[in-house]
Amino acid sequence: MKLNVLLALTDTLRTKYKGMITDYTKFFTKSQGSFKGEKRTYSPKDSSIDEPSRRGYTNVVTTIGEKFEYFIEENAKFINALFSQEKTNASGVAHAELIIDGQSWGDFSSFELLRLKSLLNASDLGSLETLLSSIPVRADSENWTESTEHNAREVFANAMVLGVNKTTEKESYILSDPNLKNLKDSSNYTPITSTKDTIVELGDYTRQLFSGEWTHVQRAMALKRRNDLLVAVVTALKEANDCESIPSELTSDKVFGYVLYEE
Repeated sequence: MKLNVLLALTDTLRTKYKGMITDYTKFFTKSQGSFKGEKRTYSPKDSSIDEPSRRGYTNVVTTIGEKFEYFIEENAKFINALFSQEKTNASGVAHAELIIDGQSWGDFSSFELLRLKSLLNASDLGSLETLLSSIPVRADSENWTESTEHNAREVFANAMVLGVNKTTEKESYILSDPNLKNLKDSSNYTPITSTKDTIVELGDYTRQLFSGEWTHVQRAMALKRRNDLLVAVVTALKEANDCESIPSELTSDKVFGYVLYEE
C-alpha cells in the first residue's frame, strides 16, 4: 500500500476510533445494567398462593469481552495503519525536494516537512498567521522617509511641521464720551469700556512623527510568503508520501491484547 493511501485511511478511520472510545466510555458508565442478568424462580407450597412476580429472567445483554472483541476488530485497520505510517516516515523512505519560488531548499524527510507544516499552520504551537496579521503598520496618509536620528534602526519619520505658538492678550480701555462734559453731576456716571486684542508670539515649535512599524505592503507580503511556503510544503508532502508503506510490528492485536487480556 502506498503511504499516501495509508494516510488517507488513517484520517478516515481516526474519527471512527475516537467516536468508539467516547461511546464505550459512556456505555460503561451509564449502561452497566447491560452486563448484568438475573433468574428468579418461585414454587408456592400447597397451602400457599402463587406469586408470579417472584419469578423472572433478565438476560445479560453483552459482556466486557464481547464489547472489546468488537472494539479490536473494528479498529484494527486504524491502529495497524497508524503505526505503519509512523514506521514508514521514520525509515527515511518518505522524502521530497522542497521548492520555494522556483528555488530548491533541499531534500527533506516527511517528518521534517510535517514539522514545518505544523509550524506554519497548526494552532498548538500558536498561530503564525494571526501573529503576522497583527503586525502594526504605519499610516499610508503620511509621507514617510527613513529617519536619520535613530542610527539605522528602521525608524521612519514624516515631514516636520514648523509653527509659532501664539496667544491673545486682552487690554481693557475706556472709550471717550463727548457728552461727559455737559453732565452737571457725574457721580453716577458709568464709563463705557472696550477691549483690545493683541497677538503675542510665545515661541516656535516643531512636530514630527516617528514609526518603527511596517508598511501595509510588508505585512501583506509576509502573509503571502507564509502561505506560499505552506503550499510548497503540502506539495512536497504529497510527493514524499508517494512511496510504499512499511508494516509495523505494533499491531492492534498486540497493543490491545496486552492491555485487555494479558495476565
